[in-house]
Amino acid sequence: MGDISKALMRIGARELAGGGMTQGSRPPFEPKPVQGAKPPAIGRGRTPAASGGSGDVLVETSFASRTYWPDETVTSTDGAFTWIVKPIRRVSLQGGNWIDFADPTP
Repeated sequence: MGDISKALMRIGARELAGGGMTQGSRPPFEPKPVQGAKPPAIGRGRTPAASGGSGDVLVETSFASRTYWPDETVTSTDGAFTWIVKPIRRVSLQGGNWIDFADPTP
């Protein structure tokens, strides 16, 4: 036996079948005692971060008031399907505000 095998045998290892391999013995498994439910507590979450913007509710005045970019033809990756989309350019909101969308053409 090699020096490592002898050292393992001295600290309580036992020889396994074949090849002179050794494995130490482990103490038996002892489960932790049951702790029960966690007591109720008052949560202490973080305060929400201040967000930028106007804080207005985004409510569209009318679907008919939308403006669109020129139609685009989109084809599926395998070329089996083709359809036409109307990219939105501007949406009018209540209060006289609007949202402008960037030009989608690459």
